[in-house]
Amino acid sequence: MSVWWGITALLIVLLAVRFYQYRQKKKELELQISENMRLQRKLSNTRRDLAELNARRKKLLAASTQGLIIVERDGRISSANKVAKRIFGKFHKEETTLMRWTRQHQLHELVEQTLAGEKMPAIYFNAGEKVLEAHARSIKESHEIVAVALAISNVTELQKLSQSRRYFVTNISHELRTPLASLQLLTETLLNGALDDKEMAPQLVGKMAAQVDTLSQLAQEVLDLSLIESGRAPMKMASFPLNDIAQTQIDRLSLQAERKNLSLKVEIPPEIAVLVDQAMINRVFTNLVHNAIKFTEKGGVTVSAQIPNGKTVFGSREVEPGWIVVGVSDTGIGISKEDLPRIFERFYKVDRARSVGQEAGTGLGLAIAKYIVEAHGGEIWAEGNGRAKGTTFYFTLPTDEIVE
Repeated sequence: MSVWWGITALLIVLLAVRFYQYRQKKKELELQISENMRLQRKLSNTRRDLAELNARRKKLLAASTQGLIIVERDGRISSANKVAKRIFGKFHKEETTLMRWTRQHQLHELVEQTLAGEKMPAIYFNAGEKVLEAHARSIKESHEIVAVALAISNVTELQKLSQSRRYFVTNISHELRTPLASLQLLTETLLNGALDDKEMAPQLVGKMAAQVDTLSQLAQEVLDLSLIESGRAPMKMASFPLNDIAQTQIDRLSLQAERKNLSLKVEIPPEIAVLVDQAMINRVFTNLVHNAIKFTEKGGVTVSAQIPNGKTVFGSREVEPGWIVVGVSDTGIGISKEDLPRIFERFYKVDRARSVGQEAGTGLGLAIAKYIVEAHGGEIWAEGNGRAKGTTFYFTLPTDEIVE
């Protein structure tokens, strides 16, 4: 009997141990299942975050105004946005290297040096007619450089602006130097005894006043040009009879024409009206007629206007209906065909043969006229037949129907 109970007790102990082991394994299995579910949730969240990051990256690449390129260590391109493809053309990711795609040795060297761990400044290079700027940044994994990110910008316009700024500074310095040198010479002459000369002193002072006027004109025209270019010059548009505007400016300049025995004519029908800022258009007429008088020795200057009947050709331009075409023609020494395309540039002056014996100009009058006409939505151009055959300046203004 005691043996039976001993066997029974042993079986009970074995069953208890097995049950305990079962419970432990069950707990371990539940923990494993719980961990697996946690890892699955984490993996799902990671995949979702990765998908969101990829979508965000694609949006950033698409929205970027720069060309963005990822270059691997072996030179292959793993990613490039649309801007980069517009610059260098399409490519096949699997087989295209940076050098084969861009044909730019400077860009290739920039990537090589960045992969070598060097911090490189931006480089500039030409791609056709474009001037491009490239920045490189290394991409690291576990503190090791595995790729290079290139950011490429089109800086053609910035380069042009920088060149224009240098050109402007150079020219303004030159324009200031001449009147300042004259003022210095005249001042020294007066201080060295000419001040006591009753005949010479007034003449020298008059010349000094003329140089001061030149400086004042230059300062005013630079300011006006700056305001017009930046769009800060207020425009007060109203309807005016074009004949009245032109005749007023002709009357102001008639004395200059009389001194040279030149005729001044206005051939504008009185019924033509334009929608303009009168003060600004006055300056256009003044600049163009003044130039015409200055460079004409025989004959005269004629200001005319026409209303195109359908598309009408004036010189080298075709003008649509709805615009008034104004012409300022002279019988002067003319402008060469080489100079015509550039005469509206700031500070540009034709060669000295055209201005021998003439007062110095600032080189800004035609540039100002161009900006004023364009501010009214019109255009301005010049037509000539070479030397000694005269010049006609045309410009268009918006019509305001017919004055009753």
